[in-house]
Amino acid sequence: MSTFSTDSEVNIITAVRAHFGLSVRQLASYLGVSAGFVSHLETGRKGLPAALAPRLTVLSRLLPPPLGQGPPAPPEPPESAIYDTLAPLPAPDALLAATELSGATTPAPEPLRQRLRDARQQLLQYGQRLAQQQSRAVLLARRRRGVAQLQTAPFPTEPAETARYARWLGELATDLARDEPDPTQAAADRLLLAARVAALRAEVALLAELSSGS
Repeated sequence: MSTFSTDSEVNIITAVRAHFGLSVRQLASYLGVSAGFVSHLETGRKGLPAALAPRLTVLSRLLPPPLGQGPPAPPEPPESAIYDTLAPLPAPDALLAATELSGATTPAPEPLRQRLRDARQQLLQYGQRLAQQQSRAVLLARRRRGVAQLQTAPFPTEPAETARYARWLGELATDLARDEPDPTQAAADRLLLAARVAALRAEVALLAELSSGS
């Protein structure tokens, strides 16, 4: 039997994965089980074998209180930091709406409506991409902090476990370098995408107002 109860196993495994930004596969690699088995552990469908409890304990001790004895977790970005594709559009900018002088020719409505349809579709696509990239950035930042914490934490004392732990840390570092080879470029790409989304939101808001009056 494991030294953890089933409920505490579920909580701790979920907390370990969240705190260190680990995928199911990465945690499975450390525990020495399949990814499917970790999924069963995380949902409570299976219990943790007693032989694996010490490995989970190595990680759980590094969790912030009250689950572990590690340092307090840094604050997570607010939910507002992730783009909400359903967020209300901004108020239309009056600049373009005022370009037509009073009494000037009324613009043909169909080009405005067609562009509005196209812009809405683009906004949906780019907005979803931005939200995905922002969520990924949060996860990768969590994983970077997790890897740094694991690298500086005391290693297991048993030689075989020490070697396993060291190999696993190497795998995590390799995964991180593969998933985010250039964090600064990724940050610039997110900002450029956010600027494009902001421009599309402003365009859609204005075109919607112009089209409603045409």
